[in-house]
Amino acid sequence: MTEPHARIVRAIQPYLLQNEFLLTDLPAADLDFLQKTVKPEHRKRGEILFRQGAFPKGAFWLISGKAKIFQETAAGLRQTLYVYSDGDLAGYRQIITEEVYAVSFALLEDSVVGFISNETFRHLLHNSPVFARHVVAALAREFTIWMNRMTAFAQFPVRRRLVLALLILSEQYRRSGALPGVLTITRTELAEYVGTSLETVVRALNGLKSAGLVRVSGRKILLPDLEGLLGLLKEVE
Repeated sequence: MTEPHARIVRAIQPYLLQNEFLLTDLPAADLDFLQKTVKPEHRKRGEILFRQGAFPKGAFWLISGKAKIFQETAAGLRQTLYVYSDGDLAGYRQIITEEVYAVSFALLEDSVVGFISNETFRHLLHNSPVFARHVVAALAREFTIWMNRMTAFAQFPVRRRLVLALLILSEQYRRSGALPGVLTITRTELAEYVGTSLETVVRALNGLKSAGLVRVSGRKILLPDLEGLLGLLKEVE
């Protein structure tokens, strides 16, 4: 890892969930059980895999691809709370608490997904001490991430929230094999993630474009100067 990249990772680490260890760092018997019970499926961009207010039937392992969790108001306004990437597990907390989903989970791109039924998840939770420890660690990490995000996105002005979102997404896309600084996300999806209107995020993007920090091409957002973006994030700290 180069030093510039290391600086970026350190800055965004408090906002990165990274719970892929839940299903990969396991004893051979547990991995074999997962392989036999969880079948990868190719799913299309835009599919909603679970909906806000529904009771859980299982969790979703995002083997490869991108997905978002979002809340929607009665008026139809959406707020994206997090973007998941390769290896992440979503929807498992509600299996434990036996509560309805507080969010919806939708694919941002064509993805490979594994469905883990309630029965499979509980079998691992009750019979694998390693998996049970992983779940506790992941829940604790998740709580910290949500607190960090809520604080930042409640206090930061729009441009700084946008810069932070771009840096987080850039790292997630890079870890999934994308070229550094290349995001495939619409401006509407980005606005929902930043927590502002489309018009506001477009104005903020235009300001970053004028500074040579962002280029937009269709659904692709290009970040030619990640260090420059990091400088904007740090300049008021």
